[in-house]
Amino acid sequence: MISEKIEEILVEIGYELLDRGNSFRTKPLYRDSDSPDVLSIDKDSGVWYDHKERRGGKFEELVRISLSQKDVTETREWIKSRLPNGSSHTSNQPKPKINSVKKYPKELLLKLSKDHSYWESRGVSIEATETFGGGMASEGQMKNRYVFPIFNSRDEIVGFSGRYVNKIPEDFKIAKWKHIGSVSNWCFPVKYNLKQIQSKQEVILVESIGDMLALWNAGVENVIVTFGLTVSKSITTLLIKLDVKKVFVSFNNDDTMNGAGNRAAKEAVQKLYLHFDPNQVQVALPTKNDFGDMSQVEIRQ
Repeated sequence: MISEKIEEILVEIGYELLDRGNSFRTKPLYRDSDSPDVLSIDKDSGVWYDHKERRGGKFEELVRISLSQKDVTETREWIKSRLPNGSSHTSNQPKPKINSVKKYPKELLLKLSKDHSYWESRGVSIEATETFGGGMASEGQMKNRYVFPIFNSRDEIVGFSGRYVNKIPEDFKIAKWKHIGSVSNWCFPVKYNLKQIQSKQEVILVESIGDMLALWNAGVENVIVTFGLTVSKSITTLLIKLDVKKVFVSFNNDDTMNGAGNRAAKEAVQKLYLHFDPNQVQVALPTKNDFGDMSQVEIRQ
């Protein structure tokens, strides 16, 4: 599918489109509806999602049901006839480059010592920390860091996230957190809390693993780490797939400092509005700078 033609095809079918950045919002033509923006359609891929009926799929399926066609083969031909040269791809268009995600051998975990004292000193129980299979690195890129392995849905290691545990001198520039791997593809710690998220149908998005651990230690396990101040496409796709009913954006409360977390939370909410109804997404900042500064009682409240 050529992305430039998606809008033309939708308009030809009869859709009145509202531009929402990366997607269109519109009223569905395949069913009765009073909502002008209940249907979301990705501009680049044509992937659609009906927020009322909680269903979606590929662009050709949306075209098929909108035109009341029974056979998807007929739909494909109808779409093909409206593309350049009657093809879904131009003849001189280069094939998209496939970026494979690097995998890491699980044997690397044997090099991590099971020393959880850093997190224990932060008030996180050993039981909570041990859940994620991490440990201290004494050599290599992650030396002097407590390292968490990042798994994908196939239980393969696709990266590592390490927290520097020693005191950082004022004249040294050492990042608290260091990541190895493609962070934009990470959905952590879904390997460990998928059932909790599915059960609650609610997700709390936090900046770092430290925030996640503080929540987990307080018994709040329906958490996903964004590893920064943006919500990746991988996480957004996962939230849509899981059909969550509520998303809380809980970045750090930096209001008394530079306000970066507060501004980023509002921006993240606006982007999530492209895929979720406004009443499904909410900014919910910690009452202190971050969840690590809060007691378990404060977190539960």
